[in-house]
Amino acid sequence: MTMQEFSFFDFSILGFGGLFCIVWAAGLSLQLPNPIKWIAVSFVGTSGIRLIWEAYTLSNAVFSFPEIYSLPIPFLYFVGPSILLYYETLSGNNVWNLKYKHLIPIGISFLPLLYWFSLSSEQRILLILSILNGNWEFPNSIFILWVLGPKISILVYAIFIGSRKSGEGALAISLLPEKVKVFSITLLIYILLMILTDIIGYMSGKRYLYQISAWSHSFAVIYVYLYSKLNPYSMLEISGAIKTARYSQSKINRINHQIALDKLKHLMSNEAYYADEDLRLSSLAEAMKMSPHQLSELINAHFQMSFIHFVNSYRIIMACKMLEEEERTILSIAYAVGFNSKSAFNRVFREFMSDSPSTYRKNPSFFEQVKKHLIKKIQPEGADTYIRKSQVID
Repeated sequence: MTMQEFSFFDFSILGFGGLFCIVWAAGLSLQLPNPIKWIAVSFVGTSGIRLIWEAYTLSNAVFSFPEIYSLPIPFLYFVGPSILLYYETLSGNNVWNLKYKHLIPIGISFLPLLYWFSLSSEQRILLILSILNGNWEFPNSIFILWVLGPKISILVYAIFIGSRKSGEGALAISLLPEKVKVFSITLLIYILLMILTDIIGYMSGKRYLYQISAWSHSFAVIYVYLYSKLNPYSMLEISGAIKTARYSQSKINRINHQIALDKLKHLMSNEAYYADEDLRLSSLAEAMKMSPHQLSELINAHFQMSFIHFVNSYRIIMACKMLEEEERTILSIAYAVGFNSKSAFNRVFREFMSDSPSTYRKNPSFFEQVKKHLIKKIQPEGADTYIRKSQVID
């Protein structure tokens, strides 16, 4: 690669994204409460600095002003720890309890500046060209890794959060509303591909790869901002999911899950606890010999549903069996499966089966797929054992 003319396109795309982040960070500093304010401002603001630095580098302005190329790089190392701090804040933890080891890479990232300041302007330009060309001869290799460090840090922290506490991150995503879940997964995959593209680009000296990565960063910032404005409660939902996942892990890690699930299945199927119209979380938890919180989180973690939804699932499955096989009145069936009124039974049945009990009784085969899906949600071994299970319940 040789020095090229100024690229107005790169400067515009990346510069706009960078300034957008800076303005967004300023807005967050006025809107958000402490302590989340400064963490969010740091994260968004650092992204803005990165994009402005990319605009300066990829537009080739760097060759006119090479002196400032390396100055922002150490500050970009704050992005990785900022992700962890933001995650911990959303989970309700005291972020200042984090260990100082997370600051070590930031401190080390200032060391290459000592070498940089000893170079002449011409030597700095040659070093920049070597970095952009993927020239791995020493000391160029040190500076290539230095430039890549912030994005490698993002990958490391993302993997660390996703794999810690026995899958806490994955559980949090599973607890999100469907719309927010799709957004979160899509964004994570997008960022992962963006970072890998950047790393491969710098390691191989392929300008178009790290150029595409930089453009993608700019578009991602605007996409996240627009989504947050169109869905203002999404961050509250993400925060709630993280808190629930963490609380779930802290409570139910103390029990044997398989034994607890087997006992829960026995109580609901064999002893027909679902048929008690006064069934409460506390009474079922007492029968399970665990706290209500532990039972609630066990159901939430393994079935991704609330206690009431879980109990009503059993009630509706049994009601379907009765509607298919017995000539009882709908009111009698409602009482038999645990509802205290026909209206409550009709409402819940319609919620689960998308139609009324009387319509189901006329043509149960029409609802077969819906019924199988409901059974699968509470019976992991599948819908093929429905008749056997129904007989056990009965």
